[in-house]
Amino acid sequence: MNKSKYGITFWGTACILFLFWLLITWRLHWQHLLVGALCAIGVAMFNRDILLLKSERPLYLRTTIIKWVVYLYHLIVAIFKSNWDVAKIVLRRDMGISPCFVKFSTKINKPLYRVILGNSITLTPGTLTVELEEDFYIVHCITRANAEDVADWDMTRRLVEIEEVESGAA
Repeated sequence: MNKSKYGITFWGTACILFLFWLLITWRLHWQHLLVGALCAIGVAMFNRDILLLKSERPLYLRTTIIKWVVYLYHLIVAIFKSNWDVAKIVLRRDMGISPCFVKFSTKINKPLYRVILGNSITLTPGTLTVELEEDFYIVHCITRANAEDVADWDMTRRLVEIEEVESGAA
C-alpha cells in the first residue's frame, strides 16, 4: 500500500467503518473492538484501489455545499415524480410503455460527477443507466417521453454549474 497515495483517505475510511461496526455490534469488549478494527482495516485495504483521492473529491465551499443541497432536493423531488409517473403507467389497463434506449453526451468533465449523474438517472424510476463511457451515456427508458427528457435533464445542468464553481475556485 502506497502510504502517501492513500494515507488520509484509507485511515478515514477505516475509522468510518469501525464506527459503523460499533453502531451495529453495540459492544465495547476488547475482543469485539479488536475484531471490528481488523475488519475495518481489511475492508478498507481490500477496497483501497477504488477510494477517492483528494484530487478527485469535490471541493467543499459554501457555494458548492448549497448547490449540493439544492441538487439533492431536486433529485428527491424527481424521484417522487418519477415514482408517481411509473405508478400511473403500471396501473393503467393498457400499460402504455414503449421501452427504448437513448444515447447522449454531457458537458461534465469530472469522472466523479459523471458517475453521480449516472446514479441519479438510475435512482429515478423508469430509467436505468446501462453504460457510461467517457461522456457518453446509454440509458434505458420505460417510455419514449422519458427518453426525450433524460438527455436534457436539468440535473445535468446543475452538476455542470457545481463543476464550474469548483473550477473557478481552484
